[in-house]
Amino acid sequence: MEKEYKIVVADIDRTLRDKNDEFGAINRKAFQELHKRGVKLGLASGRPLWQKLMEHAEEWQLGFQFDFIIGLNGGEVYDNETKETIKLNPLQPDTIKEIITKMEPTQCNPFIYREGYMLARWDDELLRASAKRNNNESRVVKDVSEFWEEPVGKIMYRTHSAEEMDAVVVPLAKTIENDIFFSFKTRVDLLEFQDRRNSKGTAVQEYCARHNIDMKDVMAFGDAENDIEMMKMAGYSVCLCNGMQENKEIADAVTEYPAGEDGFGRWLFDHYL
Repeated sequence: MEKEYKIVVADIDRTLRDKNDEFGAINRKAFQELHKRGVKLGLASGRPLWQKLMEHAEEWQLGFQFDFIIGLNGGEVYDNETKETIKLNPLQPDTIKEIITKMEPTQCNPFIYREGYMLARWDDELLRASAKRNNNESRVVKDVSEFWEEPVGKIMYRTHSAEEMDAVVVPLAKTIENDIFFSFKTRVDLLEFQDRRNSKGTAVQEYCARHNIDMKDVMAFGDAENDIEMMKMAGYSVCLCNGMQENKEIADAVTEYPAGEDGFGRWLFDHYL
């Protein structure tokens, strides 16, 4: 590949690491080589910044912090140069109320992020599993109106299976979408609602605008539906071979190895570095 990119940005879960949260040595070496060449590096996650996104650089022993970190699927952007966090287009209280009320027929447990914890309608095994997996506190509302006491970045619904998601949750979610919000799956058993103006792609664009970088100079890696806009807007996009079919179809390339086998780093060394 002849072109040199100024930014490399990647999703985290199922892109840089597998379900066991293991980050491999080849991925580490790829980031370090990109950093040595002066490439700006970014993470783009659906999780909020407070959920230890800022700690990954140290956890992965990179030796430097990422230049920018995107949380909440583009709802917040941390710029390491300015130490500033930008908040973008959270769902407003009336919209939160509309979504949760209209989704009640699914009998699925809605949950949202507040600063430092997750808030859910009721306690169940899916909530407890999520809290344990992400090592954060979970709380249950005393009244459903607590959900719309203040704006939130997104609303999430988990199911026990992909079949339940596709048969029960997705069909209703698609009927209630409007000009303000939309829904998408980030896993086969996880659906999220957020403001239509937000995406990982628009967040990367926001960072680029502040640093006078064109989106054609961005290389993006992803695997799921919430990565699609970022991959479409980037100058070059790569989907992990374990990614969703929709992502593979719009990507410029697909890795030969999955996230759990350092697919990100292997592809970079084989095709770019």
